[in-house]
Amino acid sequence: MTKAPSLSMAQRLLLASQSMAPVAVKAALVQKLRPGQAAQLSPHMPPAQLRELILELPIDFLARVTTHLDPQLILQTYLALPDEVHLQVARQLCVIGAFATAARYAECLSAKQVKVLIYGINDANHVLQIARHIVDIDLIVQSLRSFSTGYLCRLTEAAAADDNVAISARVLSGLTLPRQADVCAHLDPVLLHELLPLLLEANDGLRELLPERLQAVPELL
Repeated sequence: MTKAPSLSMAQRLLLASQSMAPVAVKAALVQKLRPGQAAQLSPHMPPAQLRELILELPIDFLARVTTHLDPQLILQTYLALPDEVHLQVARQLCVIGAFATAARYAECLSAKQVKVLIYGINDANHVLQIARHIVDIDLIVQSLRSFSTGYLCRLTEAAAADDNVAISARVLSGLTLPRQADVCAHLDPVLLHELLPLLLEANDGLRELLPERLQAVPELL
């Protein structure tokens, strides 16, 4: 089980002094700390107080703090935050290139909430970079089930541009075969040449659902 980091005497005094302070004062004091120091304090705060503080802090500061903080240490608080805060922090994590951190926090959410994140981030490349660090690929699959074929194609194209078609194959292979066939029908032949063998390896039944024009190209099959 993940344990909260121990605090120095100065940190304990700061934490104690904050217990009765107005939230605006707390936010001002916390922002004088380095992000790593603020991250150390977070698990020691009561969830309700921590949530109140988080909602008062600037998003760019919150994003930097999360790069030093295991989400499991503040899970109750994190799950109690509005989806809009999850989205704003995730966007900022993408801006600073902290995709692994964004993935760790996303994996604490439900598939429905991750879907909201994907919609809100609205950048196929950033979504791909987060997905690269997701351990629970089924979470991504469940989140993408209702996305349009066009968006799934955009994600696949972003993966190809990143030289990582394999992750698209892992995600797409979790969708129904008709959805996979529909995506294949809308992809560039060059990209499909790389992707299709991986999908067929996962489930050869896809072959029968491909459009006739694709079945007529032996090198694809």
